[in-house]
Amino acid sequence: MPKVIPKFMPIKPKTPLLPAAALRKVTSKSGRGVYASSDLLFKGAIFGRDSIEVAEDLIDLRPKLVRRIILTLSSLQGEEDNDKNEEEPGKIIHEYRTTVVDGKVIDDVSRNIFEELSARWGGTDTEMAYYGSIDSTPHFIRLVGKYAEIYGEEILDERLVLRSGHKLSVKIVLENAIDWLIAKLRESRSGLLEYQRRNPLGIENQVWKDSGEFYVHKDKTPVNHNAPIASIEVQGLTYDALMTAKKLFPRKYSDLDMLAHSVRDATIWLLWQPNRHYFSLGLDYDDAGELRVIETKTANPGALLDTEFFDDLPASHRQQYIGGVVRTLVSSDFLTDAGIRSRSLQADGLVPFWDYHGCFTSWPKETYDIAKGFRRQGFPLVARELENRLLNIVFKNWQYPEYVYVDKWGRVMTVSPSAQAHGDITLIDSTNAPERIQAWTVSAVMAITIGRLAAKLRSAKPLLREQWQIDLEQRLWSKMPRVKRMINPLSLKSRYPTYKYKLIKVRSENSSNFLHDKVQK
Repeated sequence: MPKVIPKFMPIKPKTPLLPAAALRKVTSKSGRGVYASSDLLFKGAIFGRDSIEVAEDLIDLRPKLVRRIILTLSSLQGEEDNDKNEEEPGKIIHEYRTTVVDGKVIDDVSRNIFEELSARWGGTDTEMAYYGSIDSTPHFIRLVGKYAEIYGEEILDERLVLRSGHKLSVKIVLENAIDWLIAKLRESRSGLLEYQRRNPLGIENQVWKDSGEFYVHKDKTPVNHNAPIASIEVQGLTYDALMTAKKLFPRKYSDLDMLAHSVRDATIWLLWQPNRHYFSLGLDYDDAGELRVIETKTANPGALLDTEFFDDLPASHRQQYIGGVVRTLVSSDFLTDAGIRSRSLQADGLVPFWDYHGCFTSWPKETYDIAKGFRRQGFPLVARELENRLLNIVFKNWQYPEYVYVDKWGRVMTVSPSAQAHGDITLIDSTNAPERIQAWTVSAVMAITIGRLAAKLRSAKPLLREQWQIDLEQRLWSKMPRVKRMINPLSLKSRYPTYKYKLIKVRSENSSNFLHDKVQK
């Protein structure tokens, strides 16, 4: 439990940073898309999944930026097998750093991070390219498909230079990514897209929730990283990627429809929990090679809602799976004044501290992904509730945080350890302090605010819904604690009191984010 001590600190005025200005802070000035953040740890670093997430959020708003992101990630695609940096032909980059960013030499903090990572992951004196993520490649395929659908397939003819100096078109890059995905699925025992690090010093959990503590069984047994692991949300991306490939290349990939449905059916068969009316986190294998389901209750299944995963299931099945996920995520186990908890509150105690993907954190990125899914599946009122929470925590302090800490009562820890304020301070045992301007938080805010403005200016078509969706939303709506979108600072202060916190740093032996101990003091 957090400890509370009295302390006095004078209030420091805040200068508002509007979303467009925040986006400029994370946008590359040399045409390389976006950096993961403008703060300490990820400044000047290109992350595959972060860039793709931003691109999907802004695909209707910033098409030129999205195009630059696609071309940048295409140019960084893997070309050879390399155990050190986990590169594979066709694989999309996880993390890319250089010693010169936008024409300027990086600062000492960034240099320290660069040297640490290069030593671990096989970088040179000037460049570090690491490919340890399983989700970036199917997500990239989906992004290119969405872009081509909206703006035309001309982008596929764009030619670019890879790190090796080879020149390829985006079309060939895309085909190489599809071939990589198909090969990975064919070698999987479970039929799901699985990950396993090749470098002993690489990231253990090669998905977006990559903390060492997140993938743990409900009996507190860590997953077995000496064997493959599958995560639920990756399967939704995989399904969409296969369906995208089938649409773009119908003659070359004629059997992808069957493969996509095989992934979907295996996911439901293995990970749906009828007794909970919810999906499990994923699966791993024990030392004897026997498959084990990771039954830990997390927000990850919510990502399936913003995919085609459920689209062509029978109506009764769609109602069962979608309804179960929606009801679970708006329950008190997950819903807070900040958005959705990363792990169910029922799992409190599974990890002995406040891990940064755990019960006491809410990520704006995840909340927005789930809100998009709610809207896609016919629950616009509930989606708006989540978006209101996200906007309020951002504009309360005019920051765009990587995540926020939320206690068991749902109180949002809205002031960072370095902020100046007065009153009590909650001491939190954790490993990480969130980045203050995270790219995918900025893109979520822009997508919500501009999307709402655009909706007011046009006559939106009524959402076509089945009766079960209307009835379920009304039941949930009547029970949910309402949170309005607030603009007035006094209203925000009243609805979101300032709960200050300070981290009591713990070092996790399992954490892949080892740099926090070195950089964040």
